Amino acid sequence: MRIAPALPLFGIDVAILAGGFGTRLRGVVDAVPKPLAPVLGRPFLFYLLDMLSLRGARSVTLCSGYMAEFVREKTGTEWLGMPIHHSVEAEPLGTAGALANARNSLKSARVLVINGDTWLEPDFQAFLESAIRCDFCIAAAQVPDASRYGTLETASDGRLLAFREKSPAPAPGLINAGMYLVSLEILAALPQKRTSLETEILPHLVAAGRIQVFKTESPFLDIGIPTDYAAAPVFFRRLDIIKK
Repeated sequence: MRIAPALPLFGIDVAILAGGFGTRLRGVVDAVPKPLAPVLGRPFLFYLLDMLSLRGARSVTLCSGYMAEFVREKTGTEWLGMPIHHSVEAEPLGTAGALANARNSLKSARVLVINGDTWLEPDFQAFLESAIRCDFCIAAAQVPDASRYGTLETASDGRLLAFREKSPAPAPGLINAGMYLVSLEILAALPQKRTSLETEILPHLVAAGRIQVFKTESPFLDIGIPTDYAAAPVFFRRLDIIKK
């Protein structure tokens, strides 16, 4: 048997958002979609798949659009014994539309959603426990410069109160790290059309008090711009997770 219930992601279905065009990496990464950008000789996405399989995830669904067939060719339908499903967008659907398009393969009570160009490895057991009392839980990371992302304002009980706009001045802050635990109720309500999770869905959930923030001390990496992508080799070497 591939996994045991003791593993933190046992029974959890995962969606990886991998459909973007990677326009900010043009000129640096051109021949492959952004999640397949090479880091130390391996596609970035492979590190995510390794982590999820080794933590016991039941399945992964890759939500892809740009160069979707190439993504399928590189990842196949199984990864270290973990099934991989492919949800392909005929046209760009945005992050929420991509999740709606993938609903048929996402059946766990809480679905783990990950951006295909970010790395975060929180305490998954604690993350899942935090999500039990809410419909939508955001993993948040403290970073030394939050100006690129904007920050999160939270209540003392961990509820998300507001998304704060990006600041022109570099400053530390708590950011949305691109990893979510989403209830099936929220997933079922997402419109199957071009819709942004970040700008069209989450503000309404915040206003309704339905989002919880889980703060993690995990190292965070976003390869979406050239300078951060260039830092990825050093980041992974420090984590000591390079595949032998």
